[in-house]
Amino acid sequence: MPCYVKHTKNGNTFLSGKLGPHCADCSWVSGYLCDYPVGKGKTCDRPLCEDHANEIAPDIHYCTAHYREWEEFRSSGGVEKELKNVIPFVKK
Repeated sequence: MPCYVKHTKNGNTFLSGKLGPHCADCSWVSGYLCDYPVGKGKTCDRPLCEDHANEIAPDIHYCTAHYREWEEFRSSGGVEKELKNVIPFVKK
């Protein structure tokens, strides 16, 4: 039976049972997958717990490595530059 371990400052918490995949960073219960696009319509899909899932938008989470990439892109003005290229759809 799978065992999940969460390290806290007050000690460790253990859970046993089939609760899904483990977080890739800490072995706790994974409730999220990294949604960072990696090409050809696919996402990273790294399993993440609530402590390691970085929410960038409602129901969109990035792992730590991809969150850093996103922050660099955003802080360099990349989002604004890309949004200037968007052409609004007008239904005629």
